[in-house]
Amino acid sequence: MSVLADYLVSVVVPTHNRSIYAISCVKSLLAIESDRLQVIVHDTSTDDCRLRTWVATVNDSRLLYRHCAERLSMTDNHERALEYARGEYVCLIGDDDSVSSLILDVAEYARGRTVDCITPQVKAAYSWPDFRTNLLGAAHAGRLYLEAFTGKSRWVDSSQALEGLLLRAGQGTDGLPKLYHGLVRRELIQRVVLANGRLFWGTSPDMSAAVALALATEKFLLLDIPFTLPGASGGSNTGRSALKSHKGDLRTDEHMRPFKNLRWPEHIPHFFSVETVWSHAAWETLVACGREDLLDRFNWPRLYALALFNHREYRKAIMQAAQANSGGGVMRSIASLPLISWEWLWGKLQRLAHPSASNGREVLGVFSGVDEARCCLDARIGAVARAHLNGK
Repeated sequence: MSVLADYLVSVVVPTHNRSIYAISCVKSLLAIESDRLQVIVHDTSTDDCRLRTWVATVNDSRLLYRHCAERLSMTDNHERALEYARGEYVCLIGDDDSVSSLILDVAEYARGRTVDCITPQVKAAYSWPDFRTNLLGAAHAGRLYLEAFTGKSRWVDSSQALEGLLLRAGQGTDGLPKLYHGLVRRELIQRVVLANGRLFWGTSPDMSAAVALALATEKFLLLDIPFTLPGASGGSNTGRSALKSHKGDLRTDEHMRPFKNLRWPEHIPHFFSVETVWSHAAWETLVACGREDLLDRFNWPRLYALALFNHREYRKAIMQAAQANSGGGVMRSIASLPLISWEWLWGKLQRLAHPSASNGREVLGVFSGVDEARCCLDARIGAVARAHLNGK
């Protein structure tokens, strides 16, 4: 399949009722001075639409903004947004995130080596001023963090990466080929869509894309250069998780209500949380891609044990799911609890080794928005990271 490209990189930003973050995000992207970068914003906002008003004042042909009056689920919003990408490579981010200008250098590096998918190791992160956690309160507010990076890259076997995901019960996309905060050749995305009808399935687009890409590739490149900038804001799912409020009823939760004809199997606990949404997206994607056989390797007892440990108020729903899953089993789930407890304790001990909010990371500064943070990140790492890429 040959795909014509008008840009080198398309950065895709779905958004809904979060203008305060999205305007800063788009500013940060358009401040990258290159006509090889396309910025796509797909907006389903129903609020005062400050973003739409602001976009009307922007004179930049690289920006493609679409407002959709229909209330879409997060997954459908991502799918619609992706359709407008015209870059050779595509990166998906949230509306409180950004990317480094290095993304263009990384895309050139990938193009020259015929790399379909590059995943960066997460070494940079920005916390918006309204970000809070139960443990540290406002200690992270406005801070831009950076961990040491090496510039090294290595090939990762996609099937082994997927095996690791199944072993950890679909919890997190680390170690997988990523479109969300990754870089993927659009030709590969279109092959997946052609084969399966769409790219995103289930209730977590980042998880679904990672699973679909793992199924569609033999290998991907893991790169130790932070060419994207994840943001954590008070109004995000990350912010809710930090305050332990990212959970709720499947029918009434704000995250879940827009999903139409939602399939939710009996063996996934019937409530909304990080753990259940991740596992649901992995399950739905494997089924949609015709790989139900891999579900036999899914570590269901670990899912139930994690859910019990983190959400005791939903223990009835968790036990019902375990009983419905003959391969999971209530006793095997309960037997997994000591391991989950030890992992939690080990995490706390590791945290005590770096008791400050930075947790051993370098603090590059305190900023009011991701546009300012992105400029600082580029100034700090740009020359060093480009030297790493040019030296490979």
